[in-house]
Amino acid sequence: MLSDTSKQDSRRELPRLRLNPRADRRVRAGHLWIFSNELEDGFQEISPGEVAEITDHSGHFLGIGTVNPHSLISVRLLSHQREPIDEAFLRKRIESALELRGKLPDQSENGRLVYSEADFLPGLIVDRFGDVLVLQTSTAGMERLLPLIVQSLVEMLSPRAIVAANDGHAREFEGLSLKREVLHGEFDGLKSFAQDGIHLLADPLSGQKTGFFYDQRPNRKLLASIIQPGMSALDLFCYTGGFGLYALAAGAGRVTFVDASDTALAVVREAVARNGWTDRAEFIKADIFPFLKDHDELYDVVILDPPALAKSRTKVPSAIRAYKDLNARAIARVKPGGLLATSSCSGLILPSAWKEAIREASNKSCRGIRIPLQGAQAPDHPILAAMPETEYLKFLIGLID
Repeated sequence: MLSDTSKQDSRRELPRLRLNPRADRRVRAGHLWIFSNELEDGFQEISPGEVAEITDHSGHFLGIGTVNPHSLISVRLLSHQREPIDEAFLRKRIESALELRGKLPDQSENGRLVYSEADFLPGLIVDRFGDVLVLQTSTAGMERLLPLIVQSLVEMLSPRAIVAANDGHAREFEGLSLKREVLHGEFDGLKSFAQDGIHLLADPLSGQKTGFFYDQRPNRKLLASIIQPGMSALDLFCYTGGFGLYALAAGAGRVTFVDASDTALAVVREAVARNGWTDRAEFIKADIFPFLKDHDELYDVVILDPPALAKSRTKVPSAIRAYKDLNARAIARVKPGGLLATSSCSGLILPSAWKEAIREASNKSCRGIRIPLQGAQAPDHPILAAMPETEYLKFLIGLID
């Protein structure tokens, strides 16, 4: 049921915020973010997470969004129409997201259901692992709507459990606490699921993001398609072992999983065991930079899937240098004629800048690289054309001379 507070919020007149002159062009083109320097004074008095109407400088209605005056992105637009932001609105948005997934190829009960701005629900992520849903709310607006979101998901999908993986870096910019908790039902431990005939494990309560990275699925399949039986592979930043598991499924003779987290490696061990591949796997706990510096073994395939290295625009130059260094060291561990499978999930780094870092890594390692295959984020992570920020994942497979 809708809480009394939510009922009152849906009935009362919304505060109105006005954009500065000529600050409406990007919004009219479909972008959903409004920055603090694009708003006239007055927005600072709005409570974090409150819903407000947005107008251009002349007073013409542009949309409705949630506001956080303490964040650089002060408004996240939810609708371009005057409509209550209530349970019915959320159900409509979630139904639209589900309808899109139903039109995509190769979809199942496991995958991303809601992808934030690309599904017109800025600040909300929902992943489905069979009968368990894992969500993230990264804005004050979505945090305020969380009870209605959970209620909608329960009524629409009847999950056994809903887990909130709300400890992401973005929440700090919104002044939100960091926590992981079960919001509905009962859940304790790992969640097993399958994709492409492989037994996988998610770790929603103590892992990264929602506990598994669905966005790399097509890239894992791309790598598996060129693995030849007996190949050796090194899976760096392996986390729950997605790439390495796909390599083993494709017939790799040995995969070495490396991660700095004991928890992540325990998950990988369990996943490998459930697939019956323990005799072809080894596990190393290590920080990747010193590991690559000190480790001298060569592999047929080196997989490099680091976390986002640029958390803000000020970190972009140092992140590009880190990508250059990481890839140079990874290339040095590839046998002549072997493969480098490398990626970046840093949305602030343009594909051109990332590829330039790889080119420089090739020069630094004095080894040529040819790139026959490239990939991107999975189809259930759609890209909103008006928001380049929704396109973030870059992937390529290079042949090392």
